[in-house]
Amino acid sequence: MEKIGIGRRLKGAMVLALGALMIYGVMMASAARANEFALPLEMGTQDHIVGVGVGMLPDYEGSDDYTFGVAPFFRYQFSGRQQYITFVATELRANILNHKWLRFGPSFNYRFGRDDVDDHKVDKMEEIDDAFEVGGFIGVEFVDSENPRKRFVANLDVLQDVTGNQNGLTATLTARVWYPISLMFDFTLGGAVCYANSNYMDTFFGVSGHDARRSGLHTYRAGAGIKDFRINPGIVMHLGAHWHLAAGVQYKRLVGDAEDSPVVDDRGDANQWLGGIGLAYSW
Repeated sequence: MEKIGIGRRLKGAMVLALGALMIYGVMMASAARANEFALPLEMGTQDHIVGVGVGMLPDYEGSDDYTFGVAPFFRYQFSGRQQYITFVATELRANILNHKWLRFGPSFNYRFGRDDVDDHKVDKMEEIDDAFEVGGFIGVEFVDSENPRKRFVANLDVLQDVTGNQNGLTATLTARVWYPISLMFDFTLGGAVCYANSNYMDTFFGVSGHDARRSGLHTYRAGAGIKDFRINPGIVMHLGAHWHLAAGVQYKRLVGDAEDSPVVDDRGDANQWLGGIGLAYSW
């Protein structure tokens, strides 16, 4: 059996950002408003949540090999206001508006590159360095006044690498709906579409002449465009006044130049799966 180094395990643990985002997205609305959950339990005001997600994700974007990881998440909402701060695995975000339904603020993310992957040909390509991204988001959140467990959230997130390691820019439009199916369970369904600029696409999906000579893959230049579509079903189980368990799956379909890349088409798979479970405590 191949020995996996400490660095690989740590990276695998940290790059579960996507998985933690999914689990956090499954949990956040229900747990953050658990005081309005109609269980025969004494509920306090619970605007804060902390938890951890564990799950499975592709070894790299476009890979057909999978790895496991863990990632923390938390949300802190300021008392009596709509402003909040969230941290999910590698991304920090703050809503600075005190508005009933409009959300807006800065976001910061640490994006991992690509190195030490299982596929022997892709592993021969030049490593992609990690990058620090800065950007922002704008969105809406609509909550049913009669039943806060029914809600709809949509966001547009834009992130730009500021380290020069990848020079990538991504813009992701997401939407998610929550609906209670019993006193104990909530169902949630989300979807997303992601655009990436030419720098991002060519960094992660392009094959330079040097990479082609080292890996045996043919040269390929990836241009800007829609990178992927995603769908995320999940379920939340309220264990009590403060504890919540969630499980979810994400299906992501790479499209366009990402799908046609030799890294994906020859060595990986355009169909990307991610699954995980998470445990959260709210107060």
